[in-house]
Amino acid sequence: MTNITVLGGSGFIGSRLVTVLRQQGHQVHTPSRREVDFFKPKQSDAMAVLDGCDVVVNAVGVMSRRADVLETVHHHTPKQLAQWAQQAGVKHWVQLSALGADASSDIAFVGSKGRGDAAVADSLPTAILRPSVVYGRGGASCEMFIKLARLPVMVLPAGGNFMLQPVHVADVADGLAALCQTIPEPTVCIAATGAQALTLADYLNTIRQTLHSKPAATVLPLPLACLRPLLPAAKYASNGILSPDSIALLQQGSCADHHDFTQLIGRAPLSPAQFAEQDRKA
Repeated sequence: MTNITVLGGSGFIGSRLVTVLRQQGHQVHTPSRREVDFFKPKQSDAMAVLDGCDVVVNAVGVMSRRADVLETVHHHTPKQLAQWAQQAGVKHWVQLSALGADASSDIAFVGSKGRGDAAVADSLPTAILRPSVVYGRGGASCEMFIKLARLPVMVLPAGGNFMLQPVHVADVADGLAALCQTIPEPTVCIAATGAQALTLADYLNTIRQTLHSKPAATVLPLPLACLRPLLPAAKYASNGILSPDSIALLQQGSCADHHDFTQLIGRAPLSPAQFAEQDRKA
């Protein structure tokens, strides 16, 4: 039995991970936000949480319209916590990141994620999982996609012609659990993607057909030139879910080979056509 602390254990992905780890027989602690404050962490509080811990999983992530918030939550606080974890004798760190994370990126979300990944790896043996777009009920972006997929006519930026490789939250949780099992030497970084790459438009229509049992919607393209003037207001209203950065991420694409991820979880990851059925079985 391993003593595992899951930061963000009540969140969208973290809560699924906690269930998997407990089913596997691990001792799991999920500190509250009061115990570990990601905006103003205190060493005394953190050391109390980390005492006797073998593995730390950082499943904390935010979408925000403020770059300083992203930098604090994704970079500065994980860096500090990893340093304290090393002092506490933690054996290794598992980091939930994002596909496309890059310390040099000008996009605040993936830039802050990339800097956080590098920072924690400086302190401890670190295993990093970088998922593509994650499907699962309760996820903010997923719920937005599910609502959008109900519409018989979908007006999408550039006709939704952006490539994605969505991954089911259950596969992500299993991947994180697998990374808790062995100490990575050196740092391990694995892309977590589903079995199929497809366009955003096709993904939404797959959700529409498999979850809502409706025929494919008509897709009308919205030129990016028409959308960009609206993005500052949309960024504020959606707290960063729809923003210039999110459009830049769509244009960048979110695809990667799933060979290493398949080996990690011991099976082929689900494809988008299987997502709704997986949820019905759960």
